[in-house]
Amino acid sequence: MKKFIKDADAGLLRLFAIMIIAFVLMVVLVPNTSLFLKWSNFQSMMFQLPEIGILTVAVMFAMLLGGIDLSVVGIANLSGILCSIVILNTYERIGAVSILLGCVTALAVGVGCGAFNGFIVSKLGVPAMLATLGTMQMFSGIGIAITKGAAVVGLPDEYGKIGSLMILGVPLIMWIFMIVVLMTTIILQKRKIGWEIYLLGTSEKSARFTGIKNVKVTLQTFMISGFLSSIAGIILTSRSMSAKADYGSSYILQCLLVAILGGISPFGGFGKVVGIVISIITLQIISSGFNMLRFSSYQKTFIWGLVLIFAMIINYYAEQRKLKKKTEEERN
Repeated sequence: MKKFIKDADAGLLRLFAIMIIAFVLMVVLVPNTSLFLKWSNFQSMMFQLPEIGILTVAVMFAMLLGGIDLSVVGIANLSGILCSIVILNTYERIGAVSILLGCVTALAVGVGCGAFNGFIVSKLGVPAMLATLGTMQMFSGIGIAITKGAAVVGLPDEYGKIGSLMILGVPLIMWIFMIVVLMTTIILQKRKIGWEIYLLGTSEKSARFTGIKNVKVTLQTFMISGFLSSIAGIILTSRSMSAKADYGSSYILQCLLVAILGGISPFGGFGKVVGIVISIITLQIISSGFNMLRFSSYQKTFIWGLVLIFAMIINYYAEQRKLKKKTEEERN
């Protein structure tokens, strides 16, 4: 256990060093340094960060089990669509209460979609990546069927405040992200379910022998992932004041990039939320710098892909080095 903590802390220190290097590099490369260092630029980052951050935390839960949830964006969009429809259909009758009703609907949809994913993975034995690849298309298809491919618009201004309101100079959605980080950290580090998720991700057979109900834990894990995805969906629709089935099509690549760079093992059983936080801040700093350097969206997508491949290669060889070292220690 001490060695596990030591390895995790070393990884977080490396991540923190990378974040500082990225910040210094962007300050040097951006032609107008004063513009990059303005508080308004950091506020802009805080408006963009929560969507990807929360979706990445949702992806992280599946990765801790040794799988990947590719459906988080589809769940977010479907939740946002149904939330918007509920608000539009009830706003004239019940006013601002309709916003609460819409958000509750979105969260319920997220949990339901997560439970469906968990059922396919745990009960039917379908690998998480394949299961969620299918449900990603299914949830997107349902969203397209409901909206007939068009965007849902005309949402009330009160709903837009979720994505635009500032509290103490910090966007409300950034506060929501910090609450999500705090709550998921407590779940993973201080609650029984967190210990069960880590153990199940490390070894399914060992988890079963310790009395863990693998099916139940898998279901709960994917339900948490779906719940978090729906929160991201609410934020996304509130910021854009519309909902559509194909919003955030590039988000899944960024989520995987943030998760892997943040030290979440794709093989399961290892990773912390704080790694996600440092990773998303690092990539947001780089993204902001790219925008000021006038990189196109295609150039950025290409660079994110390269960084993802590079991060996976580095993590693979780091795991191989640890395994080799462990084998040598056991022999001695």
